Amino acid sequence: MTRKHYLLYFTFLAMTLAGCSKSDDSTVTPTDNNAELLIRKWTFSELTVKTDAKLYVIPPSNANMFGDDNTVTINKDGTYSYLEQGKQTTGKWTLTDKTLALIDTDKIESHWTVNTLSSTALEIASVNVNVTKTPDNEGQTIAALAYILLTSLDNFDFMKEPQPKSLQLIAKAK
Repeated sequence: MTRKHYLLYFTFLAMTLAGCSKSDDSTVTPTDNNAELLIRKWTFSELTVKTDAKLYVIPPSNANMFGDDNTVTINKDGTYSYLEQGKQTTGKWTLTDKTLALIDTDKIESHWTVNTLSSTALEIASVNVNVTKTPDNEGQTIAALAYILLTSLDNFDFMKEPQPKSLQLIAKAK
């Protein structure tokens, strides 16, 4: 596999597994009034790595955020699906207040803050990771993914950029 294929695979994997915590809850029910707005097919068009100093927009050609085509379908029954290597992959979701929880088939849960949600736009953000301290599992995953995404940029040079103290992923969909 080429470096780009590894990057795409790791990006997808980290985005779906970012929480790295097990959930014992076997029932998933949308709990927020805004959940109805979330129910539809979303195509992710932008991924940004936010540091304490700067925003870095990652071109869609450098990172698949969800599966093969950057598209995820959020269903009313509390499930979501996307294509991964040509096969449909499913999971469960909940929306509580502004927190979107995605639970994969292995019961690994990731949490995203919903910054924007309308009938035509979705913006979600990962946890904000303080890289000056030892992050938890979710933070380690986010930090590793952010660094890998930054290295995919042609104009990014670790020696010339400010050393980040915090990292966060922000994904936008239409």
